[in-house]
Amino acid sequence: GDRVEEAPRPAAMQANLLRAGIVVVSLIAAVQIRLYAVKNYGRVIHEFDPWFNFRATEYMVSHGWRAFQAWFDEGVWYPLGRHVGSTTYPGLQLTAWGIHSALHAAGYPVSLNDVCVFIPAGFGALAAGITGLLAWEVTRKPNAAVAATAIMAILPAHLMRSIAGGYDNESIAITAMVTTFYLWVRALRDDGAWPAAVLCGLSYIYMVAAWGGYVFVLNMIGLHATALVLVGWFSPRLWRAYTLWFLIGTAGAIFGPARYLVGWQPFQSLEQLGPTAVFFGLQLLQLTELMARRRRLDATGKLLLRLKVFGYAGVAVAAAGALLLPEGFIGPLSARVRGLFIKHTKTGNPLVDSVAEHQATPAAVYWHYFHFTIVATPLGLITTVFKDKSDAKLFLVVYTMVGGYFSGKMIRLVLLISPAATVCAGAFIDFCIAFLLDALSATEADAEPKGKKEPPPRGTKPGKPGKGVKKPPAARTDKQPTADGGSLFWQELEEVYHENVVLRRSLGLLMATVLGLALFRFVPHSFALAQSLSEPQIMVRGRTRDGSFVVIDDFREAYWWLKNSTPQDARIMAWWDYGYQINGVANRTTIADGNTWNHEHIATLGLILSAPEHKAHSIARHLADYVLVWAGGGGDDLAKSPHMARIGNSVYRDICPGDPTCSQFGFYQGGVPTPMMEQALLYKLVSYGRKDVPVNESLFQHVFTSK
Repeated sequence: GDRVEEAPRPAAMQANLLRAGIVVVSLIAAVQIRLYAVKNYGRVIHEFDPWFNFRATEYMVSHGWRAFQAWFDEGVWYPLGRHVGSTTYPGLQLTAWGIHSALHAAGYPVSLNDVCVFIPAGFGALAAGITGLLAWEVTRKPNAAVAATAIMAILPAHLMRSIAGGYDNESIAITAMVTTFYLWVRALRDDGAWPAAVLCGLSYIYMVAAWGGYVFVLNMIGLHATALVLVGWFSPRLWRAYTLWFLIGTAGAIFGPARYLVGWQPFQSLEQLGPTAVFFGLQLLQLTELMARRRRLDATGKLLLRLKVFGYAGVAVAAAGALLLPEGFIGPLSARVRGLFIKHTKTGNPLVDSVAEHQATPAAVYWHYFHFTIVATPLGLITTVFKDKSDAKLFLVVYTMVGGYFSGKMIRLVLLISPAATVCAGAFIDFCIAFLLDALSATEADAEPKGKKEPPPRGTKPGKPGKGVKKPPAARTDKQPTADGGSLFWQELEEVYHENVVLRRSLGLLMATVLGLALFRFVPHSFALAQSLSEPQIMVRGRTRDGSFVVIDDFREAYWWLKNSTPQDARIMAWWDYGYQINGVANRTTIADGNTWNHEHIATLGLILSAPEHKAHSIARHLADYVLVWAGGGGDDLAKSPHMARIGNSVYRDICPGDPTCSQFGFYQGGVPTPMMEQALLYKLVSYGRKDVPVNESLFQHVFTSK
């Protein structure tokens, strides 16, 4: 007879509608929570680096892709300049250009500034949705996917780099990273999932173009593939997925939009050689699998064959490397990467160490940016991994452990662990929901003793297939516990739990209450933190005596003065932090900026600002026409002055002879300057207007002070 499909039950339909509603509300909230800056300050580009990105986007839109690739900017790093096309990850600019062009083609003539301002908010919501897909692929639980979407939508660790106006590489890179990870685990679901590996390679190309953090994504996939091999889960599916991803992704990295930055690093850089070795290792494993099948080898014969093949391959690679590769072909680890593996928190490079977000992550930061999810992460990992094992769940384990390690080494890297923490938290919430529903649905009939299970016959393992039957990787499940030792205790504990309905309901309600309170605190915490993260730095808000807010536009006033009151070819000397904003807002030539590619050039700025007036003038007059300093307390230039002296001294040792930390360049208790600080150009310029701190007007003339 004909087969009639059973209509979905009303309860299931209602549950799905509820889940869909939560996802829609979460995605709307993901956008809204990122718009506080726009509501309070208008459509303004924030911070420092986003101003370079915006200026580069303007150039790309105005001149085209080819001109951008060839762009040599003479208005930065005077007198050296910078070849922007070969020193920029252009994914962000290409994304903005594409969206701007598409909107104009559709009849919506929005400004490029508005597109750049809103990109972080839009991609933040997109990342939340794709994180939900990743959670579904890992757990196969709809409640976990919905919870992960909702958490990622407002998680402060994700908000920190996706606030509207924060037009930086990370604002799109996290979306690219999560997409790549989702497509990777999707490609491992079954033998017919190989098209996802192709899409994974394309997503990885976009990730490479977007951010230098692509190295993390590259190594995460390589580590996961290695872990699958080590636990004995190698399969043709893994070989096929990794091969497709690696070939497409590596070709796109080498020849794609970021080719000038990437070059041949996948085969030369120690940071990227690991996944390349995994690729060749998987080819050898697949070769041995085919040879073993052809020869009908048993497990021992297959192992000996693998040892022989890998031995020959190792000798061949070593010989080829020694004979063909020139000295220095394999590059060393960068200073920032080395800093992730050494015990103390400093890299040894005072320029890198001067950046606050490069410091080690204090424990309080985790609660600040993750709130209850930092507790739910290990709980969710435990409840997920030790049930129905799969390739995707092993990926979550590797991702959480590796991401957790690196997030503790550098504050900015807490961003990398946010998707993993969100997936784990979503899995834990799903466990709590299932636990509660099971407890509430329990009846007295369920509480009847079921008797103890007979232990399995000696010498056999329950759940193990017979000889000659190989369980497919997609069907991996837990082994049943034996009846020996501690397993009897857990078995008895489980029986006590099932026999006591009151206990089950009490535990379920207690778990739901604790989780509800955590979520009740998490949501307002996220929205409150979003408001503080939305302060753009280039503008600040102050409160008047009557309690009303007023916007203090001090920075832009100074930049506008430079733009309107100085010659177009004027050279502006300031500490490197402000270089991007001077270029972007004032459109004037700068000495250094946040690219920090030339340590000696920045050290020269440190030398000038920490030197006495006459010595400083003798150098500065060859580099600049104006000197810009920030005063007013807080994070002004005096607060940054120790870094200026230390960075300068790392090149010019006579700044602080015998004192690498430049401890003599600072202030005594009570704010009294040391003799070295009192004579420094920086101190005199910042203190301009004080009668006890005169400035030699024959060397430096005051022209403007912003209010």
